[in-house]
Amino acid sequence: MRSLSKAIARLGIGFLIVDLILPRNSAAYVDPGTTGLLSQILYVLFYGALGVFFYCLRYIKGYIAKLKEFLARCAGRKA
Repeated sequence: MRSLSKAIARLGIGFLIVDLILPRNSAAYVDPGTTGLLSQILYVLFYGALGVFFYCLRYIKGYIAKLKEFLARCAGRKA
């Protein structure tokens, strides 16, 4: 079983090396009209993640306070 996984890993590495060596023609194009849409999506995602972080911040603070009390009890001190 282990030799099979090693063989698969070697095959994957071989394909990666061949893919990196062979030249390819690719073109990247972003339509100028999509930048507004992309910026609005990124705006919503960023402030949504920020809101979730601040919502969870009180729970994180609570866990840190509980951890501090637990470590103080383990050390034999009062918190």
